[in-house]
Amino acid sequence: CAIAVVKTNFGLVLLSFGATVSFLGYSVIWVLAFGAAMNKGVMWTETTYDSSDAFGGDDDWTMASSSSSNSNKDLSALGGFVGFFFILSFYWTHEVIKNVVRTTVAGVVGTWWFSPSEASSFCSSAVRDSFFRSTTYSLGSICFGSLIVAVLHIIRNSLRRTSNNRDAGILRCMAHCILAYIEALVEYFNKWAFIYCGIYGYSYVEAGKRVMNLFKTRGWSTIISDNLINRLLGIMCLGIGVLIGLFTLFVSFLVEEIESQSGWAGFGFFIGFVMGLVLSGLMMGLLANAVDSIIVCYAECPAEFGDSHPELAGGMQRTWSQAWSSLELTGQTAAGLHLYS
Repeated sequence: CAIAVVKTNFGLVLLSFGATVSFLGYSVIWVLAFGAAMNKGVMWTETTYDSSDAFGGDDDWTMASSSSSNSNKDLSALGGFVGFFFILSFYWTHEVIKNVVRTTVAGVVGTWWFSPSEASSFCSSAVRDSFFRSTTYSLGSICFGSLIVAVLHIIRNSLRRTSNNRDAGILRCMAHCILAYIEALVEYFNKWAFIYCGIYGYSYVEAGKRVMNLFKTRGWSTIISDNLINRLLGIMCLGIGVLIGLFTLFVSFLVEEIESQSGWAGFGFFIGFVMGLVLSGLMMGLLANAVDSIIVCYAECPAEFGDSHPELAGGMQRTWSQAWSSLELTGQTAAGLHLYS
């Protein structure tokens, strides 16, 4: 089903590629701005001390060394404040761009599920309208949920750096582990909440309540925990990256100029690996988002899927019966739920 959605709305691939290019462009601007800001003198405080304090005696060597001095530069309070918000903006922007794509894919899946005629072309109205809603009406919910993850990520990284210090104590290590667990829970919660934002247009808090209540009442918690699609797609991305890296390595050995220079072969493998990882990640990420959205739609309205896509619905029902025959398939309707349009 996820492949069918992406194939009929291939404009999602173009959207994902544009999001990746946008983030790369933002990263370049961020690095330049961060470097320029931190080069300002007010961002640092300089501490100067006389090295003669470390020596004693009146010999000539001590007198010569007493004339020297050392200085250290430490981050000032203003520098720490500015640096924190620079790092926060980087993580926050990354989360926002990622979740805009996720919400857009969810909106397209919802339209394809209920009104397939509106989501059946390269740049269908479903793709355009879903992207417009994600960047306007739902942008506040996306930014709010992304901010929570970004703040937790910064705090956890700070605790990770301090936990490397032997004098930091066991309490900081425990806090780091707890925050890592909380961050994973929030990211997992966000994944399903943003799907509801994209399909039905709920606010972030309302979407979270709806999706958790849905799976709780339907008894689908085992299905969520058994969803191995993301891991499988991640392994596929890694495998594609390695294969393309090996291909570029093979090509580099065929070129005498590159073969004769040490280090260039490894550099060619690295470039191929990164390109393969990024390009395959575009498609695999779309498929993962589409699978999650289909799970929510199937939990909400399985009957509507049979009306819109009878062949796919029949195949899914047979697969469902083989995998989770003990869980309920029917009984949930679209009453009270309105597609975001």
